[in-house]
Amino acid sequence: MKKTKKAMLSTLALALAATGTLAGCGTGGGGTPTVTVWSWRSQDAALWKQVQAALNAKGDKVNIQFRAINATSYDSVLQTAMDGGKGPDIFYGRAGVGTLDYAAANMISPVDKIANLSSINSAALQSVQWKGKTYGVPFAIQTMEVFYNKDIFKKYGLSVPKTWADFLHVCQVLKSHNVTPISTMGIQSWMLALNFDEIGATMLGNQFTQQLVDKQAKYTDAPYVDALSKYQSLAPYFESNFKAVGSAGNEQETQFALGNAAMVMDGIFDVPTIQQFNPKLNMGAFLIPPATSTQSAKIDWYVDGDIAMNSKISNTAEQKAAQEVLAFTATKQFGQDFSDIAGEISPIAGVQVPKKYPLSIQAYNWYQTVPISPIFSIRSPMDTPPPTPITSQTKNAASNDAGIYSAEQKVLLPLLTNQMTPAKAADEVQQTVNWYFK
Repeated sequence: MKKTKKAMLSTLALALAATGTLAGCGTGGGGTPTVTVWSWRSQDAALWKQVQAALNAKGDKVNIQFRAINATSYDSVLQTAMDGGKGPDIFYGRAGVGTLDYAAANMISPVDKIANLSSINSAALQSVQWKGKTYGVPFAIQTMEVFYNKDIFKKYGLSVPKTWADFLHVCQVLKSHNVTPISTMGIQSWMLALNFDEIGATMLGNQFTQQLVDKQAKYTDAPYVDALSKYQSLAPYFESNFKAVGSAGNEQETQFALGNAAMVMDGIFDVPTIQQFNPKLNMGAFLIPPATSTQSAKIDWYVDGDIAMNSKISNTAEQKAAQEVLAFTATKQFGQDFSDIAGEISPIAGVQVPKKYPLSIQAYNWYQTVPISPIFSIRSPMDTPPPTPITSQTKNAASNDAGIYSAEQKVLLPLLTNQMTPAKAADEVQQTVNWYFK
């Protein structure tokens, strides 16, 4: 997930040098060129083996060296390597400002003339575009849902809620039977923000989010404050010590998988983790229900990331090979291979989620029919402050502006623990993103 920008270059450079983990562009010797690919997604290792095989089969001889880096340190490790001229040929960018800062620094190449982007969702492309150029190939659409234990619901005679009042009733019944209604990780502020955005997608709706994008509404307006209030009202239904939960980063998934909680607000990307802990879990999913039966639920979604190309590849053969690899990531074949392996939604037209991933198929159908549009939080225009070019003279001159996703992360735990009112939280959020509304 995207993390707040910080100047961590010197410390990490020393650490990386000490461990010998800095990689260089173009690591291949004579013969078949080697293209290095860095990612925070270890689960994609098999995907890149297939990419290499597919390219070799059509005559593009290339060796792909895939490296997965721990997600929590990925951004800093990548930034240090790129700043030192030792970055990979191709890397997974976080999209939004996480990619555009590299574009502003001329560290990555525009991909418009390298890859055919015509089959990629236009809204997804917007998250990697700057000054009329595209700086990455979006690779995944992530969606947020409420996952529930069907067996627990059946045991207590519960059904999927149709309204917010129904949702609270479900929580009340579960709590009355000493069942934790919703497992939550208070330590993981990034997940709290995504969880809140599930509520926001349904409660705000397309009209209000369009007004936000058009600067005709603000986060201090009543719909957003009301969404914060609704999220706050769920706190009594989290585990009693939720604010201290999340040091490992997957507690909410494990607790839900083991039947210690009836529901979890989570992303489709965490379904494999849940199923890993309990392959036999009878799990279903629903969207945050609307305030009234006359309104409709919306699915929250965002571009997970993009595949970007280093602009400083010195070896001509390896640069050409990297371009071939990048071009392939915009094809339907790549999108289908990605979806087959990861069980996630590709932004490339025509890609179908395999039948072996029923929850992903359901998420895909919701994304096609009831998406929040436009998005209002992570990867939205309000989450992408103008990038600041970083040069050897101005390494520490990056903008201090923060996006809406970072703004939400700062206020949600205080909100849930009643240290901050919804109105105050909304005001804090608005102050953080005032740069957008000027």
